[in-house]
Amino acid sequence: MSVALRSFAIIATVLTTLTAWIALAAAQSSIRVIVNGAIITSYDIGQRARLLPLFGNKGGEKAATEELIDEVIKLQEARKRAIAVSDAQVDAAFENLGKERKVNVKQMTQELGRMGIAAETMKRWIKAQMTWQQMVQARVRREGQVKSADIMSAMLQKGSPDDITVTEYVLQQIIFVVPSGSSANAFAQRRREAEGFRQRFPGCEQSLALAKNLKGVVVRDAGRRDTTQLRGAQGDEIKGTEEGKTTRPIQSENGIELYAVCSKRDFRSNAGARTEIESQLRLEQAKTLGQDYMKELRDAAVIQRR
Repeated sequence: MSVALRSFAIIATVLTTLTAWIALAAAQSSIRVIVNGAIITSYDIGQRARLLPLFGNKGGEKAATEELIDEVIKLQEARKRAIAVSDAQVDAAFENLGKERKVNVKQMTQELGRMGIAAETMKRWIKAQMTWQQMVQARVRREGQVKSADIMSAMLQKGSPDDITVTEYVLQQIIFVVPSGSSANAFAQRRREAEGFRQRFPGCEQSLALAKNLKGVVVRDAGRRDTTQLRGAQGDEIKGTEEGKTTRPIQSENGIELYAVCSKRDFRSNAGARTEIESQLRLEQAKTLGQDYMKELRDAAVIQRR
């Protein structure tokens, strides 16, 4: 047997052993907490304790247990309100986390396995984060309100509003269409195609010609957006993209999409300063509402510890 084959066999054996160890640990776990009838096991707690440090949080059994209790409560409330995050969305987010570490899904799974963490543990955490974000946003829409007086007060504290610079972007939207109800593999294939398009992107003037050579790709003018109008993960992507380049592909309701930054310019704007401050106040308000929401749900929960 060659050295390469022996090395491959050793790696395969190690990975098989790790998988078996994780499965055995799950089988031997005991019930530690019951939350509104849902159980949290010692295996769940051990997995979460290993996962927490990866996101800059303190590990340990106590922290892991409390986070899992909150997570169960959040997902139970989400089901009551018919708020759901699909497996495809979770898989896409898992893949993106891997890309940030410059590894693919298989390598990410192997890396987690070497730390004694099952990929499903990470995916459960991702699902809870995405679900809770939707729930808090829904509550903000119902209850949130930023007063003009608060905006003005914040502007005065910052000094002259004209000192705030706003960047305006001219954008193109490129969509790799994926029919509704398609499998996760279909989305993964289109994501690879979109990444290839991104690597070959010739600039906004030639993007339509490049797209014509591909099946099911739509290129359209996305107009002008300034810094105050770009929010969330997609907004951050656009802000971090160089002129003449595209953002990384993300999954949307239409399929896989990315934005090209055709041009950008800086200008000073009182209106822009106001919008920027209002966005900051809304983020702070969402954080407070989220904390209050969680306390409300937890106070109403039936939690039994063993």
